[in-house]
Amino acid sequence: MTALALTLAALCIWLYQDAQRRHMRSPMAWVVLLVLLGPLALAIYWTRRPLFRGEYRLGGSAWVMVRVFLLGLTAWALLFTAVLMVWLSAFLPMPIIIALFMGMGILLGGTWLLVVAGLLFVAWMLRDPQAADIGPTHSALNQAELPVWGDRLLKVIFFAGLLSVFVLTEPAHPDWVEQIDWQSQSTMRL
Repeated sequence: MTALALTLAALCIWLYQDAQRRHMRSPMAWVVLLVLLGPLALAIYWTRRPLFRGEYRLGGSAWVMVRVFLLGLTAWALLFTAVLMVWLSAFLPMPIIIALFMGMGILLGGTWLLVVAGLLFVAWMLRDPQAADIGPTHSALNQAELPVWGDRLLKVIFFAGLLSVFVLTEPAHPDWVEQIDWQSQSTMRL
């Protein structure tokens, strides 16, 4: 859970600094919304934030919001799956965990893809091909340069969070797990 908290803290810092750079009112309110609503707040922020010169948003608010929401939700799902995998490694041997996640991955991954594809299709039908927001969309950003790292930092935060799950999450083995001889259990069933 430390890795998830650090990832959320890094996202909050990025969001606060991005909102300040873009001269938005009350950047701290966006941070509070991110903590409360997660990927939904990020999607709302993405549709509302002013654009620098060279940035653009195509397709209208519904298309941008659904697309960013699904990307954020998928990223959080991957982080929580990684934490669950590390946590389960304290209770089960690795071959069972791999088989469990492969089965869950096929079942839930297929369902996830259907839901995501359905939502993206609905959003694509709602998108406005004529809608284009081209930066700068705020008068204060007319002379401002596009930040060097900017939005690419979100990918760095996500991958660092995923890596930190495996580095910082130390599963605690309960006493009953260490007392079970898994090899003798599997041979007894055969």
